[in-house]
Amino acid sequence: MLNRLLKRQMQPSVVYTNTGYVDSLGRVGRFFEGNWAGVYVDQDTALGVPAIWRGITLISDAIGAMPLHAYRGEKLVTPTPNILLRPNPPHTRMETISAMAAALLIHGNYIAVLGEPGINGLPDTFYPVEPNRVHVSRENGRIVYNIDEKKYDQSEILHIKNFSMPGALVGVGILGAQKQAVGKSIAINEYAARYFDGGVSPSAILKSANPDLTQEEADALKAAWMSMYSSRNRAPAVLNNTTEFEVLSDNAQESQLIEAQQQALVEASNILGLPAYYLGAPNSSRTYSNVEQENLQLVRWSIQPIAQRIEEALSDLLVRGQVARFNYDSLLRTDTLTRYQAHQIALSNGFLTVDEVREMEKREPMEENKESPAHEADPGDVEEDIAEDSVDSIDAEGVTIDE
Repeated sequence: MLNRLLKRQMQPSVVYTNTGYVDSLGRVGRFFEGNWAGVYVDQDTALGVPAIWRGITLISDAIGAMPLHAYRGEKLVTPTPNILLRPNPPHTRMETISAMAAALLIHGNYIAVLGEPGINGLPDTFYPVEPNRVHVSRENGRIVYNIDEKKYDQSEILHIKNFSMPGALVGVGILGAQKQAVGKSIAINEYAARYFDGGVSPSAILKSANPDLTQEEADALKAAWMSMYSSRNRAPAVLNNTTEFEVLSDNAQESQLIEAQQQALVEASNILGLPAYYLGAPNSSRTYSNVEQENLQLVRWSIQPIAQRIEEALSDLLVRGQVARFNYDSLLRTDTLTRYQAHQIALSNGFLTVDEVREMEKREPMEENKESPAHEADPGDVEEDIAEDSVDSIDAEGVTIDE
């Protein structure tokens, strides 16, 4: 009888095909067939998991915030090419690069249609396309991109791939490679949310000794109890000898909810290549002295692989001999004392000048090293300077003053 009183929550039915699936709610997916967690997995539901959201935004925003410049050899190219300043107007460079890194992590691909050529014959802009709208194929030795039933040649497309196997036309992101683990994290997150709403298990049982109790009578008994005691009403209940009320205890630790959430943090950190404590897992061994080394490891193993893919792809959109590079200094910047000690070593050994050190610290050059602005002098000024012996030489075009 108890089984008849408990009603399972309706879940959408799913029909799988060779290329994806469609559920009874009309939602279509391409990557998630065979997801045994029983939840719908896509970009939105994956980002709904706090650990995955934190990890993806941490990596993508860190890359987006780094300065991006063009270099010829080791020399900085000025002015910076437009494709590196604002590649997808009206969006800012930070927004564009951050979204680019996020797409590489989630979908494994960043695809954009190149804009019109600029004065150097190369595009100054590009316009991103959602990866799910693109089908990639090879025709007559050329890679072809079908976007909303329109074909584009590979020369018209910027395509950056994340990890991929040899010969693969597209990269693989966490949705394609880690659908089971992501689905499990989504399921744990949903379970935890429903736990506090009482949706995980019934809070109590109404038992009736009447062997002839019908479903309609049971529903009426439940409705009467809920209408009387489901709010803040704490009045005592009066029951006859054929009815019994039993409270069911529910313990989050006994249901292993806490352990499951901790394990989900570890799995999310493994998927994204981040230390678990970056995503909120407890860590008692972290100290101030090893923060610099942690930042170096973060850059080396989590940020640089994505950033270098972006650098190499954008370098193909610059004139020959120029390359695009991120400036990692902002991520590797140490505390003030350590920086000043390093500057002192550089100055003592003569491989940096005072003005070069000041430039690293975002300061103006020393006053004595600033160049005097060139200006035209009128004859009255020249005569006055001659009288004061402040002028060493005068030519037909102007005045040169040696200080």
